[in-house]
Amino acid sequence: MKRKRMTLFFELLQVALGTREELSRVPSAAEWGRLFEEAERQAVAGVVFPVIEELSRCGQKPSLEILYEWIGLAEQLRQQNKVVNQTAVKLSASLKNDGFECCILKGQGNALLYPNPLGRQSGDIDVWVNPKCHVDSVIRYAKGKEPDGIAMYHHVDYGTINGVEVEMHYRPSFMSNPLHNRRLQRWFVTHAGEQFLHEVELPEGAGRVCVPTPEFNVVFQLSHVYNHLLHEGIGLRQIVDYFFLLRREGEKDERREGLEKTLRYLGLEKIAGAVMWVLNEVLGLEEKYLIAPKDERRGRLLLTEIMKGGNFGLYDAENQRAKSAVKKNIQRIKRDLRLVWYFPSECLWEPVFRIYHFFWRMKHN
Repeated sequence: MKRKRMTLFFELLQVALGTREELSRVPSAAEWGRLFEEAERQAVAGVVFPVIEELSRCGQKPSLEILYEWIGLAEQLRQQNKVVNQTAVKLSASLKNDGFECCILKGQGNALLYPNPLGRQSGDIDVWVNPKCHVDSVIRYAKGKEPDGIAMYHHVDYGTINGVEVEMHYRPSFMSNPLHNRRLQRWFVTHAGEQFLHEVELPEGAGRVCVPTPEFNVVFQLSHVYNHLLHEGIGLRQIVDYFFLLRREGEKDERREGLEKTLRYLGLEKIAGAVMWVLNEVLGLEEKYLIAPKDERRGRLLLTEIMKGGNFGLYDAENQRAKSAVKKNIQRIKRDLRLVWYFPSECLWEPVFRIYHFFWRMKHN
């Protein structure tokens, strides 16, 4: 029964993404309820909502109760996105006035790739400041805004603006393997300049902000998916982001070889193969858009982790039980042992990086 429900959910998502025309059968009222719950778990309910009207014309509409609940959530997401967009513009202007070149990572830039930008479920705001700024100076600045903020290896808490949490990044992402991390950080620095000049207009006249270029995001967001998969869990929202990113980028035949070489150099080729398998086999993205060979073995693992944990692993029972620092470390070790056969380099180095990160946090907090 669960397998059939998941198949129906993937069909619904494919219809929303334009890779399928309609569902293979009409869901029952109970099934529509479960589909809505899963869409919420994966933070893609807003993405799916626009196709409900189309399905209604095919006689596949949900019950009025579910439909009204979906309409309410879609409007809530719309209003939330408007607040986040306005906040991103305000934050960018404030940082520039204080002498920081910056760009908004992920959320607001990703939403612009969607047919309905205000339908993507937003989260907090991740803002990257020019890597020319010294890490310590960025941390001091952020703690001036949020004295209780915690500095991590790649970002520091900036507090909240208009009720939206903000993280100030001095590194967009990171890896546990020291060689790959050094290469990744060098790659970020090498390509940083263009990101702080790539300005876009946010929906409904919210204003302009800088966001990373699609070429930068192809690498950065893959490293982001990898990081979350290995450390806490990943959901479908990030995979759907990548779906729209690759489709907007267009066919890759002429550049694929160079990109594959870059991914191998940065240690991202294994996660790339897993993501390509999910994009193609589960979401229906055409092979002409894939940037690496599909890896079914790792792709099935990635899909299992996605469906088990939901958005950022928030629904993973193991994550929910790990409340104390000790339990969190034990849970992390168990996760490393479970994933080491698929991603040995990162998983074997993760405990070492965790020890390093402990002392790094002591120094900077």
